[in-house]
Amino acid sequence: MSNISNNSANFPDEVDIIVAGGGSAGCTLAGRLAAADPTLSILVIEAGINNKDVPNVIHPAMYLTNLIPGSQTATFHKAKKSEKLNGREAIVPIGGCLGGSSSINFMMYTRGQGIDYDDWKTEGWSGKDLLPLFRKMETFHNDHSGIDKSVHGYEGPFHVSHGGYVSKDFQEDCIRAAAEIGLKEVPDANNFTEANGIQKWPKWIHPTTGRRQDAAHALLHPILESNRTGLQVLTEHKVIKVVTSNGRATGVECIPNICVQTITPATEALANPKIIKARKYVVVSSGSLSTPCILERSGIGSKSVLDKAGIPVIAEVPGVGTNYMDHNLFLTAYDSTLKEEESFDPFLDGRRSFDAEIEAFSKPGCSNQIAWTGMDVAAKVRPNEAEIASAPESFQKLWKRDYESRPERPLMVSVMGPIHVGDHSVIPVSQYMTSAIFLSYPYGRGSIHITGPNIDDERDFDSGILSDDWDLDALVIGYKRQREIVRRTKSFAGGAESVILGPKFREGSKGSKWDYPTANGAVTQYDAEDDEAIKNFIRDNVATTWHSCGTCAMKPLEDGGVVDGKLNVYGIEGLKVADLSIMPSNISGNTYATALLVGEKAATILAEELGIQNF
Repeated sequence: MSNISNNSANFPDEVDIIVAGGGSAGCTLAGRLAAADPTLSILVIEAGINNKDVPNVIHPAMYLTNLIPGSQTATFHKAKKSEKLNGREAIVPIGGCLGGSSSINFMMYTRGQGIDYDDWKTEGWSGKDLLPLFRKMETFHNDHSGIDKSVHGYEGPFHVSHGGYVSKDFQEDCIRAAAEIGLKEVPDANNFTEANGIQKWPKWIHPTTGRRQDAAHALLHPILESNRTGLQVLTEHKVIKVVTSNGRATGVECIPNICVQTITPATEALANPKIIKARKYVVVSSGSLSTPCILERSGIGSKSVLDKAGIPVIAEVPGVGTNYMDHNLFLTAYDSTLKEEESFDPFLDGRRSFDAEIEAFSKPGCSNQIAWTGMDVAAKVRPNEAEIASAPESFQKLWKRDYESRPERPLMVSVMGPIHVGDHSVIPVSQYMTSAIFLSYPYGRGSIHITGPNIDDERDFDSGILSDDWDLDALVIGYKRQREIVRRTKSFAGGAESVILGPKFREGSKGSKWDYPTANGAVTQYDAEDDEAIKNFIRDNVATTWHSCGTCAMKPLEDGGVVDGKLNVYGIEGLKVADLSIMPSNISGNTYATALLVGEKAATILAEELGIQNF
């Protein structure tokens, strides 16, 4: 009998532990426990397909193909229209297959600051507490003499490297241009303290195989293919709710995911909901957009929400579905002087074949571009004194309160790549460059709630993007900062006509001029109308960074918390949450490393409670 299947009839009706969700944290949690105690029966229930050796998962360069219409590896959540976004409905893609978003993300290796985890104010979750787990998960491939090896791991299952290819001249160009405006190059912006430096950015890519380092391939699949394990994975099934009895979680109710399964008359009976029992624990690990909905359908949440949805209250936990956070992102794009071999764009406009690159990988003379993402340069950034002084008083007030005395706290993350991630069918064939900015700690908050008892009932989703005006003012600083770098690069083709995606400044304004700055470091000047043009561009284009978190926060119940420091859901025994929804506040950077961290910490907690020795 296979240990992984999309047929629930292949699995027992009762196991020790059910993990509801096979994403980054769920795979890590299940994989670590299964390896530590093969006698434990653990069932992971994943809504999406099995990702084993799926080409657009394992080959880094194919990552954007996961977002095409009809994708079997991604799901898309649509938020309500927002006036702050000029009436747009924000779309949030997440991983829709085993491995979750780790199977489709951009693979940027980013860890939060040590103080980010300190700010969670939870025993056992400080930066100092968590650093050993960060080291445990990774094998870090970088021999730069300036790197503090004590903050990285060298024997973990997840490999971190620069991948198979980088656009080296582009990297050097961006780093030189950034230095001209005072942003220094650093050997390691992920050392838990660096908050104002640019570097050649590492990726979650194996340096030899060139494969993506997703949670399923790194941890789950090797165990599933072993001869001695109690780990099993049920794919293509959605968890409807947690089943409880007398205040304790006793199992889950799940149903085949008809979005990926073809239901025929012969399999129609299997399309009915099925209850699978858990003897020891149920761990919900379905992500920040699905975990709170599972809890609410289980009768765990705010009484007002549950009453409207027609669901009896089992445990009143008002914080469920609140505190939704993301990193607000916008992109600008420019025509470049890059050569075809220096650009990722030929992958996106058809000039370079994925199949040919896969076939050629590691052969003599091969560029190994199939093991590349185009995300070659990034920085953590704090504004300089002039930028702070030019910002509105409301921005300065919060900067003084939350940032000024905390030099380890960046304002934003900046990413640059020899790529245009937009629609290539509407632009000339060329080589482009993209500059991205996202805020480290937006103040805006959203929410997600169910509206009815059925799994397909519409969700009430408010993205919260730009819901706090401070975030917009901060992004204006980000636009101006990235522009000063771009216009100093030799890669930029030059002139306003080379701006492919950016604000629409009025003709003749200072903001409309893209002349190269003078040798004394002069920067672009803007008037009030220019600032409004920048804000309008951001409102029209700001989007998710795929970093959803916070909706089942780890903090006291009276403060809106959903779980305690041991990840127990308030009011229900035997029920835990282990995914990014437990984050009480945000971290500076891409969230994959932190998702793995939550899985590692959850495994440690469960191992202790289960009495597993030498974990």
